Amino acid sequence: MSSAPCPESRTVSVQLPDLLASCSPFELRVNRHCRSVSQASEAWLRETGLRSEWRAMKVGLWAALCYPGADSSQLRLAVDFLSLLVHSQEQKTPADGNRVFELASDRLSRVAYKNPAWYMRFNRSMRSYQDARQHLLNSTRIPDLESYIELRRDASGFKMIFDLIEYAGGLNLPERALVHPILKHLTEQACDLIAWSEDAVSCAQGITPTSQPNIVTILMRERKCSFGGALTYVGTLVKQNVETFLATEREFVACADLATNDDTRRYVRGLRDCIAGTVNWLYETERYLGTKGYEVRSFGWVFVPVVD
Repeated sequence: MSSAPCPESRTVSVQLPDLLASCSPFELRVNRHCRSVSQASEAWLRETGLRSEWRAMKVGLWAALCYPGADSSQLRLAVDFLSLLVHSQEQKTPADGNRVFELASDRLSRVAYKNPAWYMRFNRSMRSYQDARQHLLNSTRIPDLESYIELRRDASGFKMIFDLIEYAGGLNLPERALVHPILKHLTEQACDLIAWSEDAVSCAQGITPTSQPNIVTILMRERKCSFGGALTYVGTLVKQNVETFLATEREFVACADLATNDDTRRYVRGLRDCIAGTVNWLYETERYLGTKGYEVRSFGWVFVPVVD
């Protein structure tokens, strides 16, 4: 009986798209409580028994960039939640990740009484995240590009991150704004360009036949293009989506039903902060690029292990 051939492993050199240049229209700001809150959150995570390289992850920096105007208590909750989100994504099964979210629910329930409507929306986003992530992990079918983009909006967790803009800013978005097509489009466009950027950078960790689908591998399959070609195309999509976001933002400014409300304007500013903050954090955290983030930021080249 002949044994099945072992898959071949090789390393390829590819250049990541210049995501920072594409997202340059969005100003980068940082919360002044970053250091103290990060240290307190890391201590709490160790006390809960969640073992990870928290300092190398720099989740506190990520939250400080996404929520630059939050006070120390608001930022602390955001750091705790983003840390739990990252930890859930590192788990091997959805069930393991769900157990992590029991901690997240406990942390967030302490502020639910201040804005119960917001807390209900956040929980809907959390359930959508868990369902979409479970679908991606368990499905044996690779989605087409359109289906993947829709699924990734929930599976990325960025909808919850955007929900936290309201909490971290002390905002109270009116119902008419929450259902308005312009604000919904802005939120989806922000979600897409961040998620696609994360997909591109995360490819530096390697690609195997059993890797979870992302926009790069799906483009390689659908367009029958090379790894480098797919990355280039993702860069084009991100750049186009930034331009679309800016165009939709101009519609927002011209819409009297939205732009006259201060909290709604601050939410859109929060989307900008999340875009700039997350894309920059992708090069700062060691989660995707190890200790090579500065080099990749400067030159763009990565050496990626690929198993055929």
